[in-house]
Amino acid sequence: MSGSEPSGGAAAQTTRAENSVLLDLLPHVLQTFGREPALAITLCYLLVAMAGIFYNYAYYQKFGIPVLTLSQIGDFLVAGLQQPMALLLVLSTFPMCWIADRINQQKRRRREMLLRDTPESHWRRLRVFVLRPTPRWFTGLAYVSIVVVYGWVFIAIYAQHRAAAVKRGDAPRVAVWLNGDANPLRPQGQSWTYLGAVSGYVFVYDATADHAVILPVNNIVRIEPLPDQAAPVAALAPIH
Repeated sequence: MSGSEPSGGAAAQTTRAENSVLLDLLPHVLQTFGREPALAITLCYLLVAMAGIFYNYAYYQKFGIPVLTLSQIGDFLVAGLQQPMALLLVLSTFPMCWIADRINQQKRRRREMLLRDTPESHWRRLRVFVLRPTPRWFTGLAYVSIVVVYGWVFIAIYAQHRAAAVKRGDAPRVAVWLNGDANPLRPQGQSWTYLGAVSGYVFVYDATADHAVILPVNNIVRIEPLPDQAAPVAALAPIH
């Protein structure tokens, strides 16, 4: 074997890279992040923030609250950091990309084996046509689409779960005092359920009336958890 011929391991690695769009792009991505570490941090932060924004929209939509309209720029920047599930979503997208790439890689290998080992026939030509590879740019775009769709479905399911838990009563119950009122704001039911807050507004929910209320922060004197509330005060989202 001449020194210019690639070894068996190098040839196998080259074949895997040719069959795998992810392995083909990964070295370039790692080199870019190595030169610009801030880009990797910014990208991860952007993904977490987007996941938090999507979650806020899907969650508050269950209560009829237009949270995107009521939010400020600062709320968007910290939306993902306030939701631990956003980190889980970002981390879980990597296995999803790997699974999609493995499926695409197996498809390319099956086509190569079919061309190499199967005699010429109409059935062979049909199978080769079905297994034909898509352009790499299209495959990369498909991976991005999978991540977006997966993220939206993941967030929608989680938001639905959290909203259902709130409506069952599995959420902090609070008393709210407004400016100029000596007594707390009275709901139709026994108490208010705390939904969350953004910079300028606090959201509470009356489970009996199945009705959410948007309270401007400037009109609120204080919010207190009810004495029988098991959740600690720290569980309430801060009012900026």
